Amino acid sequence: MYKHKKWTMGIPGFPCMPLFFQKVKAGLLLWGLCLWLSACHSDTKYHVYQSVPGEGSWQKTDSLVFNLPSDVPAGTCRMEVGIRHTGTYPYRDIWLSVTQIDGDSLPPHTDTLHIYLADEKGQWSHEGAIGGLYQATYLYDKPVVLTADSIGRQFRVTHLMRQNPLPGVSDVGIRLFFPGGVNAEEHK
Repeated sequence: MYKHKKWTMGIPGFPCMPLFFQKVKAGLLLWGLCLWLSACHSDTKYHVYQSVPGEGSWQKTDSLVFNLPSDVPAGTCRMEVGIRHTGTYPYRDIWLSVTQIDGDSLPPHTDTLHIYLADEKGQWSHEGAIGGLYQATYLYDKPVVLTADSIGRQFRVTHLMRQNPLPGVSDVGIRLFFPGGVNAEEHK
């Protein structure tokens, strides 16, 4: 004989409640999926790291040159500079010179960046080491304008520290992205 099951979920007397909860559960799952997919959206147009020349020490005369490919569109974007270093880096900060060369359209423009890698107590100000390397990123505080001229667009990065060669710096990177992206983190 068929025996009616007792109500185990929902409120007794409201037989439509389980269907309601199923729809809410499905709606929440769909909303979470949409949120996850939108978080994967990236407005990054260029993101490259380069190893510092030399074995564990960076000479002042060794510029890292980032040549932009022709598929990086013209426009106003933001720039993030990344530093990877070992725990043997002897200072809590680093001074960098970043020169933007935008083909023949504009004269070269150089800025000086002061990036803190450790706090006042000497603790690296970023999460842990991966493979013995620490990574810090710095959001450039001015917008970067790229012209339509796709030939000769580049960024040159050199260090401005007194110690030469500079030990402990492994890689330097540049990321160009258009404002308004979900992944545009503000690090200063």
